[in-house]
Amino acid sequence: MKQMLPIGIGLIVVGALLALFNSGDTPYPTYTLIAGVALVAVYVLANLREMGKRSTMYGLNALLMSGFMVAILVVIYLIAQNRDKTWDFSATGKYTLDPQTASILDSLESPVELLVFYPTPIRTGREFELIKSLLDQYTARSGKLTYKVLDPSKDYDTAMEYRTLLNSSLEPTIIAEVKGEGAPFREKAKGTKQEDISNAIKKVTHRTSVHAYFLVGHYEKELESENPAGLALLKQFLEEENFTVSPLRLPATGDIPEDAQILALVGPEEELTDVEREAIRRFVLRGGALFVALDPGMCPVTAGWLKDFGVQVGENTVIQMEVGAGSLEDLLTGRMTARPSRNVAVEKFHERHEITKDLGNSSVTLIRARSVGNVPSPPDGIMPTQLAETSGGMLGNTKLPNSWAESNPEALDSGTATVETLYDSNVDKAGPVALAQAVEIDLDRVADGKPDPANPAKKGKVVVVGDSDFLTISGMSGRGGGVSRGAHDFALNIFNWLAGQVDLITIREAELADTSIILSASQKAMIRNLLVVVIPLFFFPAIGIAVGVYRWRRYV
Repeated sequence: MKQMLPIGIGLIVVGALLALFNSGDTPYPTYTLIAGVALVAVYVLANLREMGKRSTMYGLNALLMSGFMVAILVVIYLIAQNRDKTWDFSATGKYTLDPQTASILDSLESPVELLVFYPTPIRTGREFELIKSLLDQYTARSGKLTYKVLDPSKDYDTAMEYRTLLNSSLEPTIIAEVKGEGAPFREKAKGTKQEDISNAIKKVTHRTSVHAYFLVGHYEKELESENPAGLALLKQFLEEENFTVSPLRLPATGDIPEDAQILALVGPEEELTDVEREAIRRFVLRGGALFVALDPGMCPVTAGWLKDFGVQVGENTVIQMEVGAGSLEDLLTGRMTARPSRNVAVEKFHERHEITKDLGNSSVTLIRARSVGNVPSPPDGIMPTQLAETSGGMLGNTKLPNSWAESNPEALDSGTATVETLYDSNVDKAGPVALAQAVEIDLDRVADGKPDPANPAKKGKVVVVGDSDFLTISGMSGRGGGVSRGAHDFALNIFNWLAGQVDLITIREAELADTSIILSASQKAMIRNLLVVVIPLFFFPAIGIAVGVYRWRRYV
């Protein structure tokens, strides 16, 4: 019986040491601790009379105080298990939610789900754990936000539903989604940083329905058509962005529906009437938004009318030189040939405009394009911005341009056209050639402007692109049957800017040197067991016993 106390204390010590080095996968430390505590309890109960001595009472008092301390720590630990709290000791709080993110999460009114498409092969990296840790902070901050980690190859059906938003097969994608009565609102995060995710949440929760009308009656590209030259894919993408998309044939009176926020004229082959052009002008001058895509050679009167909005549409076709092998023999011998092409790649996007500032690494090819610049002296209140342009410079060591605006495009159809016979420096404009313009109209300054008293900052908006084919199913289709990300993003950025739904918020995170400490699973378990098991069950009782021995020696 006398051996129970030392054996029990020994088991408690052994159990604490086992817990220190246990990864959390085995129950043996817990069983050992329970056995030790049971032996000590049996010993105390069997020696109650001995416990009545004064010296023993001091020791028992110390043990009881230690027991109470352990009990308190256990209760605190159990409470903390269900109430996560983190502290960030980095210089600027890089690893905590910044004030803007906290404000966004605190103001959520509707449930938001984050779908994290993260391929399994790249989950072994440190970035995956950091993203999960960040998202855990998001969910801890707001009960209205949840997230789900998916593998595109394993969760194939779900990945197919979101295929137009997914990045490459070995790149993570985070999508914020809000479900409502109609189609869900979805917003893709530009990256995996905190500001990217918070921007996506802000956009998807502040998105409002926008009504865009596509004009018909002039042999435009067909909105519902699923043919290669149709706009059905664009319509689908816009509806996923919460646009209501409808065709509109203007009546003889030229009346435009009251709910119209955007008018789109895509690839017309016949001129608008004077009544239609005037109705559209009034619409823009009271704060409406207009999108025009005009192919080369089409609608010269309508093209000239766009000068009222500060846009100069050229009567030309933009040409770009293609350099490649003309035959298999040329390919094998490495002999390259330069030839003119109507397919024109955007070489440079405007770096600061909301439509194009994030398209720097995108690839956009216009199938047939005309130049779209700005008039030399725009009317008062008209503010045009050049969105995209072709490549400049000369081809190799020649005096021939890499691209130019060809004033005689019919010569391309001769079958014998070469760059030497086509390009005439006297009449053709060498690249870079402007391909698209965005215009803001100050309704207070422009003639006949109708400012909105309820929204004084409201402006009229116009975007003109010298090609409509990039908006078709053929133009938006990428290699392998996928979607051309460049054409998709360029088109949706245009419509979102016209609707006032681009960059609703910008959050910037400080970039600091990495000072974080990454622990392995066993190291995390060791620290946890040290704080939760060893100190409460060994260190504090040891202090209590030392106090009891001190009092016994002093007073007995």
